[in-house]
Amino acid sequence: MIRRSNWVDRTGQLWRISGRLESFQLRKLGTSPMALLNPGKVLVIETTGRRSGRQRFTPVGYWQEPDGAYVVGGGAAGKTRTPDWVANLRASPQVALWIGRRRIRVLAHELTDDERDAAQQQAAQIWPGIDRYEKRSGRVIPYFRLVPRA
Repeated sequence: MIRRSNWVDRTGQLWRISGRLESFQLRKLGTSPMALLNPGKVLVIETTGRRSGRQRFTPVGYWQEPDGAYVVGGGAAGKTRTPDWVANLRASPQVALWIGRRRIRVLAHELTDDERDAAQQQAAQIWPGIDRYEKRSGRVIPYFRLVPRA
């Protein structure tokens, strides 16, 4: 299947720059203008680049489950390409989160089947546009459960 790019794909450089700025603001200040505008909560996921080995910081919407785990999705505003942080997380699931100015080490588990579908429904309640993202991208949005490590 050949995917056509969409208008979100053509804004890649803008997303890269704004993501770096927002990640810095969230880690250093505990908030950012974009986080204040977001209907849900935003954290920064710290991954290791699977090819470069460098630390990568990406702002991502999340919700927290009653048991303390965090759930994030790789919707990327409907881009046709899976976000780099998702590929990095799949390659190395031991990562860290920044919530406010606090760093939390977590272990990531990708959700599949019914768990993934339930996460999609929960995400749609928080961010009503998430279903459009999946449709626009032409791919299944991956979701991860991030469990804090001791």
